[in-house]
Amino acid sequence: MKKQKLQFLYGAIAMIGFTACSDTNDVAGDVTQQEGYATTIQVTADNAAQAGTRSLTPDANNNIVSEWKSGDKMFIYDIADDDQSNEANYSLVTMAANSSNKQKADFTGTVKTLKPMKTTDDLAFFYPGTAVEGEKTVEQVNPKVEKETGAGGVNLQYHTSENPSTNQKYGIRSTVSLDMKKQDGTLPTIDQKFDYNWGKAKPTEVKNDNGQKIVKTEVTLNRKVTIWGVKFKIVNGPSSTGFIKDIDSVKINGLRSYDVLNLKDGSFVGTSDEKEYMITVANKDKSKIQLQNDYVWVAFLGEDASTDFTITVYTQDGVYTKTASKIFKTGYDYRSNITVEKITPQPYVTVNNVTWATGNFIHYKKGSQEYWGIAPAQWWISSYGENPTSVNKADNKNIKYDGLGSQNWFIGDHIGKFTQTADDVDLFQWGVINDALKFNGVYYLQGTNFDMAGKYYKNRGGLINVNETSNRAEATHGDIVRYYTEHGQKHYHYQYPSDADFNALFSANTCIPAYCYTDKGNKIYGAYFSDMKFAGSGSKFPTGRKIWKYQDVSGLVLANKGLFLPIGGRRPLSSAYVEFRHVANNSGFYGQYYTSKSPTYSIPHGVFFGAAFKMNISVPSKDQGSNIRPVYVGADNDDETKPIDAAKFAAFNNIIDATGRKY
Repeated sequence: MKKQKLQFLYGAIAMIGFTACSDTNDVAGDVTQQEGYATTIQVTADNAAQAGTRSLTPDANNNIVSEWKSGDKMFIYDIADDDQSNEANYSLVTMAANSSNKQKADFTGTVKTLKPMKTTDDLAFFYPGTAVEGEKTVEQVNPKVEKETGAGGVNLQYHTSENPSTNQKYGIRSTVSLDMKKQDGTLPTIDQKFDYNWGKAKPTEVKNDNGQKIVKTEVTLNRKVTIWGVKFKIVNGPSSTGFIKDIDSVKINGLRSYDVLNLKDGSFVGTSDEKEYMITVANKDKSKIQLQNDYVWVAFLGEDASTDFTITVYTQDGVYTKTASKIFKTGYDYRSNITVEKITPQPYVTVNNVTWATGNFIHYKKGSQEYWGIAPAQWWISSYGENPTSVNKADNKNIKYDGLGSQNWFIGDHIGKFTQTADDVDLFQWGVINDALKFNGVYYLQGTNFDMAGKYYKNRGGLINVNETSNRAEATHGDIVRYYTEHGQKHYHYQYPSDADFNALFSANTCIPAYCYTDKGNKIYGAYFSDMKFAGSGSKFPTGRKIWKYQDVSGLVLANKGLFLPIGGRRPLSSAYVEFRHVANNSGFYGQYYTSKSPTYSIPHGVFFGAAFKMNISVPSKDQGSNIRPVYVGADNDDETKPIDAAKFAAFNNIIDATGRKY
């Protein structure tokens, strides 16, 4: 590894024109513009010995070497503007063609300032300037932290690029967001979009050159990122070296990929609510990642400490994973050979010593095939990847949609509501078995102060007592999960979760709003829990009514590194309508999951989380339809080597089959 500190000598700052008023600290000759002052600037950049510059390439030892390249850009912000500028974009300076000798390069451009530039001004310099052009990875945000409070105890703080009262974009400010969540794995893209360098200097020497005021300054740019080259190796791999050559995409969880930089002093000021720790490496056209010296290259914000991470590698031959820790220091570049393991499906995922099913309990029918049991993926919800049809009408209105899948379905002004069909069900009344596919009546199991987990009952029972039976053939009510997954029904067995199971989950090291990508390419939003501790991963429920805080955990979930509970809303009393599933800005979405506890004849215990709900056990109603995430009980003959039961159902084989999990 090698640390690179970039030192530049900036000079020949020339102000063209005349102005009526100035003092000894003014750089005379600024031309007054409608929204400030435009200063023509010529910049000479001088490299220190062994300092990296631009055009990142690996040398023979795969150390990062960089040289200036024609067209390189940086932007300059005059801190004296004091966050009052109305300029829409930062001022760019560009390297002149053929002006670099690898140690020095000349830049020219125009800097716009709110007031005439003075020799006492602090100028902030940022490379690469191309990060604020085209598909921006750097954007101005308001230095003032926005506070969001609301129902359910919402208490969030973050920076925003818009004035909430006007919905208008702010002008350039002294704070910028750095977004590194999506990369393509190549050094040229890192150079132009992610190799963030910052420095600050004052204009110093002032002289007159042919009627123009000239200012020179010298600045050291500090690299704010860490660059990492990774090779992936598998035992008995497909190539002679064992390294994976054909890679579709890579997901890395645990590396800081979003923060807010203060241009005044180079510090990171992003709040814990807005920092993110996930990178997706992929090409937009879904082509293979272009390896450079067999490496996939990524840039991120190093923690200067040991950092836990999980890498998921997607290939046509399978999906591979690795969880490890590594010390990453800011300004350094690293290279690693990582031995990854092929992901094999497991019948459960463990969080805080509780073994959970790897999907909600569902009923799904396609043609003549019918399935009752554990969903094929943790993110599965009914109609997860479809557009609505006439059968999904609600209040006699056709369903609108702003994306694929039922989390994007709504009526009216984004009111989440649609009709659920019996062929695709993930919401059930409490304790119902025989009538589980009936929605428009009251069918729930009654009885007070008992636990239903793993038990069967004859009939609905009374207000206080219920009639338990050990005979499955007599069961009309009780634990529907056990009923459809017990011995003789499925190879792997599950049952309703208890209050204690969920209370253990709430104490997991990680609890964050998250999403997973489906096999159809759309996102499913929910909550993610894990024994692993990622930086910044404290509980963020309730989330408020913004969905940008949700983080991609697709790779973690695929690698069986945590529990994901999708937001499925609920069915209200005696209704086939699904509500509160529509996940969009300003909608009141939430997840609702039953436990096995019945404190009263009509009210069970349930778990809520979402826009206005913290993660807690509360009291829904037994005749509402809720999600059920079962817990694992065991397998026939204790044999956990067989494919999970959903893999045997042909309709799920695009997600999972006997050869392994794909999504």
